[in-house]
Amino acid sequence: MSSVVNSEWLNANSLRAYPIKEDCMAIPVNSAGSLMTDVRIPNYLLVDFVLTMDLTTPLRVYLKQLVYVGNLITFGIYDEADVLIALVSVSTSAHVANAGYSIIGTGTYSDVRGRVVLGNLDRLPEDLPEGLYNFTLAQTEFETTTIRPDLRGVRSLQISDQGSTSVYIYGAVQLVSGNNVRLSYDSGTNAIRIDAIGAEGLNEECACSGVTDVPVTKINGRSVDDVQLVGDGACITVTTNGNIITIADKCSKPCCGCPELEFITNSLKVLDTSVTNLQTYAMRLAERIDNFVTNYILTIR
Repeated sequence: MSSVVNSEWLNANSLRAYPIKEDCMAIPVNSAGSLMTDVRIPNYLLVDFVLTMDLTTPLRVYLKQLVYVGNLITFGIYDEADVLIALVSVSTSAHVANAGYSIIGTGTYSDVRGRVVLGNLDRLPEDLPEGLYNFTLAQTEFETTTIRPDLRGVRSLQISDQGSTSVYIYGAVQLVSGNNVRLSYDSGTNAIRIDAIGAEGLNEECACSGVTDVPVTKINGRSVDDVQLVGDGACITVTTNGNIITIADKCSKPCCGCPELEFITNSLKVLDTSVTNLQTYAMRLAERIDNFVTNYILTIR
């Protein structure tokens, strides 16, 4: 019988380290940072991996965490600065050999997308004990070719006007000039110029002929003769400058700025992902407890 000359890509990867670098041992570390030499990620667990992301700076990506409990396996993918890129959870009970799963980034990597392919996991319970495993960059770094460059661009547009927001606008979008507006393209700066113009026959007809300045006559349905804007003398002040009325609060300042709110938002996204994974694990754990009670405890006489 002739020997196999060339096997399929995924089957070949199940026999080698790829997509993890070939000089990485894929051995986890304990809490003290020492290698757990009795445990190693089987080559057939990951048979393909690709991540599309912005590469304005060189970036190294690795598998930092792997959680294997019951029928659920979760991969924690991080960058070299230990910033979470994505979490991927797979049910081994529903998995078939060489099936692929989508990767969706989180936090600062929310626009990252990718795929991970797992091999035949029939022998996984024998080769990898259940538990939480941590790895270092030197042990589980992904091959450079698995990280694909992506140019971050405008994905969609929305129009916001007086509190109302339009649906997302995709595809080839045109900017159309309205009344008293001229649009032009500046090829030197690759920019769109918007000019407010007048007296060129583009003005909309005024309903009040002969009136140049239209005064304010009512505020919230009340005649301006009956309206007064008054501060409380302590915290709220009202000042005027020409036709500008300024209302100021001297007693309070915002306690959070944009950086703090962005940090809280990103933390909530990561927490939401973790809660989802925890809920999935809890369901799997409850199923196993029910099976144990049914198949073992209730059968004891």
